[in-house]
Amino acid sequence: MEVNRVVKTGHPEMQRQRITMAEIGEVKRRHIERNLLYSPKEAGQVLGKSVDTILALVKDGKLIAADDAVAHGRKASNGLKITAESLEAYRQSIIVPPETWSQ
Repeated sequence: MEVNRVVKTGHPEMQRQRITMAEIGEVKRRHIERNLLYSPKEAGQVLGKSVDTILALVKDGKLIAADDAVAHGRKASNGLKITAESLEAYRQSIIVPPETWSQ
């Protein structure tokens, strides 16, 4: 596998670009976050929260579900899936920086 291989973009007016392995890894990570889905139970395990809390976070719009079952009053067992991207965004939003720990 070649690193920093020159790749043609396919468009004659665009310049050739060097693509690093780090850039490829970042694209893969973003793709997985956008497309990976978790059940409410799995999401609860990732965040250390109960299924009821996960469902409340979906209902409040803090987590994004691929299906809006909660909004329509259906049970979580009926196919509700939460995006990995929204789990990561929520996780980042609740992180307390170390410099504020003593406050």
